[in-house]
Amino acid sequence: MMKYVIRAGGVGTRLWPYSRSTKPKQFHVMSGTNSMIQDAVERIAPIASPQDMYVSTAASLKDLVIESLPDLPPDHVIMEPALRNTAPAVGLECALLEARYPGCTIASLGSDHLIGRPQEFCRLLEVAEQVVEEHPEYLITLGVTPTRPETGYGYIRKGETLCTIAGETVFTAAEFTEKPDEATARRYLDGADYLWNTNMFVWKASTVLELFARFEPQTHAGLTQIVEAIGGARESETIEAVYPGLTSIAIDNAIIELAPHVATLEADLDWGDIGSWAALTDVLDADDDGNLFDGQVVALDARNTTAYGGRDKLIALIGVEDLVVVDTEDVLLVCRKEDAQRVKEIVDHLNSDSGHRYT
Repeated sequence: MMKYVIRAGGVGTRLWPYSRSTKPKQFHVMSGTNSMIQDAVERIAPIASPQDMYVSTAASLKDLVIESLPDLPPDHVIMEPALRNTAPAVGLECALLEARYPGCTIASLGSDHLIGRPQEFCRLLEVAEQVVEEHPEYLITLGVTPTRPETGYGYIRKGETLCTIAGETVFTAAEFTEKPDEATARRYLDGADYLWNTNMFVWKASTVLELFARFEPQTHAGLTQIVEAIGGARESETIEAVYPGLTSIAIDNAIIELAPHVATLEADLDWGDIGSWAALTDVLDADDDGNLFDGQVVALDARNTTAYGGRDKLIALIGVEDLVVVDTEDVLLVCRKEDAQRVKEIVDHLNSDSGHRYT
């Protein structure tokens, strides 16, 4: 039986000031009535029982996870004692679940995505599980056909056919490119060989741990210490002591891009990544003028503008274009849409200047 891990440890700094360290974006409602983490769990509920589902998150967010997901067993919250990027988080989830369920397959899934075709998503996860059972040395990614020249996503170049399972062609992953420039992204859009990398993975936990030993030996040594303590009186103490010292690196850079056996399934999911304020109009419906408003907003002659907030006061816009306006209780953000990726720089500046009460 496959185990499902929802990765929910990120801070989402590019959606600041809505997303904060005390309540990151995955715990917010960006569309509909559910928070993104609730949507992430709900969409896989047809194939994943609560007993097979886990959430990996910062230790400080455990109570928020339990509050958001009351049906999740409390001991299924994998707590990261420090923010160390996605590679240590994936390593920890693989170490813990392999120790408890030897030989297990894991679907490692994001918590901040929109997926318009959840039934197809579930079907492809089951296909990926079959691929891993037949080819346990492979890491399986879900790729999405690009619909625009997006410079904020990673790309996968399809290689040769690995196999066909349940009518789905599985391609080897020939190349990974992270956040290309616009000219390159347009070239990828025009070709048939490139897919967006959704950062949704299916793999054997033991295979991932072997790759850590090969490519990230320092992290693997730390994970080995954790494995040796699992089930004992010092399990939590060991994780708290060892985890913060692991190398902070993305799983893509640490393992995926270096692994000799990676394959991809081409998925038609109506997928979008909630990555920045400017990107919201790519995944949520804007009005005829390209505006996306949430809260109390009145606009006259506004175009291509995103405005969030207005819960306690009105946001009034006159004659503006290509702007992001985000109003919260203690922070007002205004920037050009083209600079929306630089919101992370503000957060970094505040953290370095003792302004962390705003982050």
